[in-house]
Amino acid sequence: MKIVRHDDLEVTRLVLAGDLDMATTEELDAGVAAVLAGTLPGRLVIDVGELEFCDSSGLHALLDAQEKAQRRGVSFMVANPTGITRRTLEVTGLLEVLTTPSTVP
Repeated sequence: MKIVRHDDLEVTRLVLAGDLDMATTEELDAGVAAVLAGTLPGRLVIDVGELEFCDSSGLHALLDAQEKAQRRGVSFMVANPTGITRRTLEVTGLLEVLTTPSTVP
């Protein structure tokens, strides 16, 4: 999996490409940890538009990223789910949970 980071004012976007599965979730975890270790953005966006595959480990990693961001007071959302990734989010009931920007107290 490839991750490209874009920082723009209040938003940090991590663009994922390739497969998000058991073999690559640590890469996402490390990317999220790096974002949350520095100056915190107002929102963290995980762009999955270029993912070719996402399994249950990948879904868990996205939910974990959401939880970590919210614990640090950072709004979180998954953007651009398409194809099999979108279908996987729909079938598991996570589409709205992850694609609606979270609010933090």
